[in-house]
Amino acid sequence: MQKPNRFLALLSYVLVLIGPLMLILFRRKDKFTLYHACQSLALVAGAVVAPLLWLAIGWSFAFLSVEFPVLYVVPIAFLLFTPVFRRRQHAARYKSRWSWVSILLTAVVAIALIYGSYLVINWLAPIFLPLGGPLLLMAGFSIVIAAAIALVFAWLAGMVNALRAQLHPVPVYGGWGERLFTRLSS
Repeated sequence: MQKPNRFLALLSYVLVLIGPLMLILFRRKDKFTLYHACQSLALVAGAVVAPLLWLAIGWSFAFLSVEFPVLYVVPIAFLLFTPVFRRRQHAARYKSRWSWVSILLTAVVAIALIYGSYLVINWLAPIFLPLGGPLLLMAGFSIVIAAAIALVFAWLAGMVNALRAQLHPVPVYGGWGERLFTRLSS
């Protein structure tokens, strides 16, 4: 068994995108460096995915809260109709005599509550909802900051693992790297 090349494994973390790609291209047979190159690429993916998800989700909520506030009724309707679906499954399973009446009553109550929430959203739309989307966007940025902090700790852990010649996944993002490693090493 050959001795693991700690320097090349460390280089995959230091040269952020170029290092792991070069190691994957030229040192694919060396499982130790390939593992750390895949872990480093997982960190790069995490650094790109978290802000992009924040942009996509946050800006769409900000846009929808201003332009189409009625769409907030959709998740409310889904939550209110969940008991109707559960009662239907219960009725199909146990074939109760009055179960369809309870399903109908639950559906009527759910529709009344959905209509009430539609009226409330229409009433609140010009006042509060234009603030809700941007506030949600700003609050979501804390998740990006948390992902960046986790990224720094994972990057340091990856470098320590490379210097200690250990094959441990980096925290939070290591699962992506291990999946990439299994695909590339097979």
